[in-house]
Amino acid sequence: MSKRSKLSQKRRRKITLLILSSIILILAAGPFILRMGSLYQAESVYDVQTVKEELQWLEVHAGILNKLGMVRDTELWLALNLGKQDLESRLVYEDEKHRFWLFLLKLQEGKTTEAQKIIDSLGNTPLSYLEQALMSLSKGDAVESRRLLTKTDVKWETLRRQEQTLRHLTLAQAAMITGDYQSTQLELEMAQSMEPNNPACLSVSFDLAIGEGKWAKAIELSHSIASQSWRPKNVLFETQKAILAIHEGNIKELSDSLVSLKEFPRGEAYINYVNGIQALKKGQLEEGKSSLDRALKGGFDGGIKADAQKALEQIKERQNADNGLRALAAANVE
Repeated sequence: MSKRSKLSQKRRRKITLLILSSIILILAAGPFILRMGSLYQAESVYDVQTVKEELQWLEVHAGILNKLGMVRDTELWLALNLGKQDLESRLVYEDEKHRFWLFLLKLQEGKTTEAQKIIDSLGNTPLSYLEQALMSLSKGDAVESRRLLTKTDVKWETLRRQEQTLRHLTLAQAAMITGDYQSTQLELEMAQSMEPNNPACLSVSFDLAIGEGKWAKAIELSHSIASQSWRPKNVLFETQKAILAIHEGNIKELSDSLVSLKEFPRGEAYINYVNGIQALKKGQLEEGKSSLDRALKGGFDGGIKADAQKALEQIKERQNADNGLRALAAANVE
């Protein structure tokens, strides 16, 4: 055999070995690649059950690959959506995305001082303005929240997709608080176009239906939210469900929501709010005013706070009008 033939044979062997190694690698990595694709797809459409199942498979079969950034981030994403506790130690990162997740966690827990420190650490970035707007909205200052989120000198397009969705949902909520339902609908549609399966879109749609008095639609949306059994109980949803039950005269639903509200921190304030609205519906102005006063002193935030304040103003206007009519009637008698 010539020297050239031997070299050619060696080259063919190397190529064959390389091909075989590649095939073996593909076969070994194939299931992992497929699972990662399924995991990414499930997360993008908020298919929480599939995300849980894929993460469980990876935990058993993927070994060291579980330490990949995408896998760890998906685990955190799932924990945040499920309302898991003790997440703070897992969110101690220097990058902007994870610090934003930590901010959301602090805000959900009502730790506004710690949340503010995270805002201060970011400087004037689009994400910082989003955080400031969320903080303002949590305090019931919808006007300031809208102002921050409509600044024209901020590069909002640099936000990640989920963050842009949250910006539009926050604008929708702020517009709803101020009674601008047209803007609420427009911002909600923008959010839905970005993430149609985001459960927060469903929640804002439900709140909007309640605000507009579209009770049949509100009932339908309420059932859709309740069917997402993985979602942790939410004080705002339970409060709005109670308001819907009052309008529908559904005593059982109202009772169930009031029982659920007792489980939340400051739940008594929300119960007082519901009782106040129920009293007003019955025409019991003094009792309604008393309950709403107690609710506001209980210290809840956001849209419910604004609604309670608005209801109190309407009671005072009604009482002033009634007093005026009584004075006029007395003067006519004299």
